[in-house]
Amino acid sequence: MDRRKFLRAAGSATAVGLGGGLSLASALPGTGALHRLLEETPRERVAAELAGLIGDGLDRRSTLAALAVAASRRVRPFPHVGFKYHTVLALQSVHLTALNLPREERWLPVFWALDYFKRAQEDERRRSGWTMGPRPEPVAGTVEAARRRLIDALDRWDLEAVDPAILDFARLAPPRQLSELLFRYSTRDLRAIGHKAIAVQNVHRLLPIVGPEHAPPVLRSLAAALQNHGYDPNPATRDLPADRTWREFQAMLGVIPKTWMEGRRDDAARNELVRTLREVSELDAGRVVIDLLKHGVSTDSIWEGLFATAAEVVLRRPTVVPVHAQTSANALHYVFRHARAPDTRLLALLQSAAFMPGFRRGVRHSRPDLRIEDLEPLPVSGNRADRLSDAFSELPRDRISGARKALHYLQHGGSADTLVASARRHLARNGRRSHDYKFTEAALENCREMAPTAWRDRILSASMAYFTGPATAPSPVSREALQLLG
Repeated sequence: MDRRKFLRAAGSATAVGLGGGLSLASALPGTGALHRLLEETPRERVAAELAGLIGDGLDRRSTLAALAVAASRRVRPFPHVGFKYHTVLALQSVHLTALNLPREERWLPVFWALDYFKRAQEDERRRSGWTMGPRPEPVAGTVEAARRRLIDALDRWDLEAVDPAILDFARLAPPRQLSELLFRYSTRDLRAIGHKAIAVQNVHRLLPIVGPEHAPPVLRSLAAALQNHGYDPNPATRDLPADRTWREFQAMLGVIPKTWMEGRRDDAARNELVRTLREVSELDAGRVVIDLLKHGVSTDSIWEGLFATAAEVVLRRPTVVPVHAQTSANALHYVFRHARAPDTRLLALLQSAAFMPGFRRGVRHSRPDLRIEDLEPLPVSGNRADRLSDAFSELPRDRISGARKALHYLQHGGSADTLVASARRHLARNGRRSHDYKFTEAALENCREMAPTAWRDRILSASMAYFTGPATAPSPVSREALQLLG
């Protein structure tokens, strides 16, 4: 479907405003029509069609909403909550990047997301032919009855039952109740290297953009992602390692003092946590955190230790799986910040700690001697702008040197805000993979949530290990978008 046919089909070519003249706002597609255009237009033409609509006044928010709906309808979170499903999972990162770019570059991440969606759609069509089925009929009932049905479906890991259940609860319950329930189940298991918490964070941030009218496909997709247990048997009928920490931690919550939110900042305890997490098991990682809470250490200090551990994991081996130490910590910290139920907040904290040993094992044979507290600044000559440019110029050839030069830049008066802005601009121009977006925004947000200390500068510098570097020319998708938008 080309743009002209689409506009005729949408009835917008003759749209008339209240004053009797042509109305640009009404001449543009709504989310429902736009997502169909994005789904049905071939990949080789869709960027040009979108650019034409942007020229007619289409806004970025509507485009992002349509992308969320289209991706949810056309890309299934099976067999993995990851891989092709990143066309859904990366959207909130794309949104954050676009929001923080100079005005003339804000469409670049959206064009990348559109191209990535079309590639994932082609992959889904080739592998399974799956598309989301018709919306289930609503079931009459009360909010409490709908809540019980959804919890029962989630607890039984019943994929078919959870599909209508989440729509009923979303239809009847206030948004806060739905969010609270999803936050809790985002912490349920250690499968999919954190993608379930990432999926819940993603949807929670996107729903205000998508709006209630178009939310059902996004919620159905999320519910399916939460029920994905990989190739394991039904977890409701087995005692599986991936589910064990959640059950064990729930039983331990009672020993945590009611005053756990009033803890003191303790840098020594934070540093000891980083050292301890290099050695312990998943369950013991949670026990260590509980012990810190019992001794009055603040959750801010504990989260800093988790962010530092995640940054070290990526620094040691900046590849796709270790990157999720940072993105899972970011998602679970988001749950910790936005959930209201104390038990859910604590489970997010404990599960984030439990994830770290698994990521650490994944980098065992790569730079085991490299510790974040031992990262040394590498002096660079020139003014501050030159020093920052020199640090990014090391990427991706020598990521450790890039991190060390960034640390020197920050320790000698360089602006963290300027480093962050540079990271985003390189990403928008040169990023090619979903993890480029996911990691960058996760790392930047983790640092933003920390106190502005030398320790934060160290963690931000270590994140250079997976930031996008400069290039002699923009990526093919960015280059096409720049040409189309003039």
